[in-house]
Amino acid sequence: MRSYITIFLIIINTIIIGSIVALAGIFDRGGRVYDIGARLWARAIRLCAGIKVEIKGLEHLDKNKSYIFMSNHQSHLDAVAWAPNLPFRIRFFVKKELINIPIFGQAIYMSRHIIIDRKNIDSAKKSIEKSRDIINKYKLSVLVFPEGTRSKTGKMGEFKKGGFVLALETGIPIVPVAVKGSFDLLPPHTLLIKPGLIQLNVAEPINVADYTIDTKEVLMDRVRNEIERLASQA
Repeated sequence: MRSYITIFLIIINTIIIGSIVALAGIFDRGGRVYDIGARLWARAIRLCAGIKVEIKGLEHLDKNKSYIFMSNHQSHLDAVAWAPNLPFRIRFFVKKELINIPIFGQAIYMSRHIIIDRKNIDSAKKSIEKSRDIINKYKLSVLVFPEGTRSKTGKMGEFKKGGFVLALETGIPIVPVAVKGSFDLLPPHTLLIKPGLIQLNVAEPINVADYTIDTKEVLMDRVRNEIERLASQA
């Protein structure tokens, strides 16, 4: 019964906060209202669902800098774990299809997230180029799920290049992060959320100055290995 109540409350929570963020975005070009709304949205879901989040490694980061966080992607709960726990103004790589979701999509669009059209390579490149100016202007950090989609098995899939290109073109350090527990709390093909613990293990930032577009595969392997190492930690 709790799971069905949680689903209902998530819908109401999304409609109310999403509407406020979407309307505020007309005037709030920097997305400050979104920053507050995202944290309230995530905390409300966690409270309803009985989810606790434990985070390790924040001492590696400087709150006054921008980072490109790269994480494995276990379930929709990953965003709920991320939003209220990291003291940064974080934006996501978002699939273009999500923009079509009523209210939620408008809130995402108005909040300066990076919209990616996976079916159109040229459009995706332009989105990444445009994001460079937005990141610098509003002092944002970016969260990238290099797999591009949620895991169907709990194991990491192949990495896509977009986030690494953004890091190399901007010079912003990459921070590998491992999410643990969210797959079991919300497995694929169900909307019923189980109560429990999600862990975020944060690594030290990786300076991308030592890499180039031609050696991005080496960087990709390094980030993947680091996430796997973090995921193996208790």
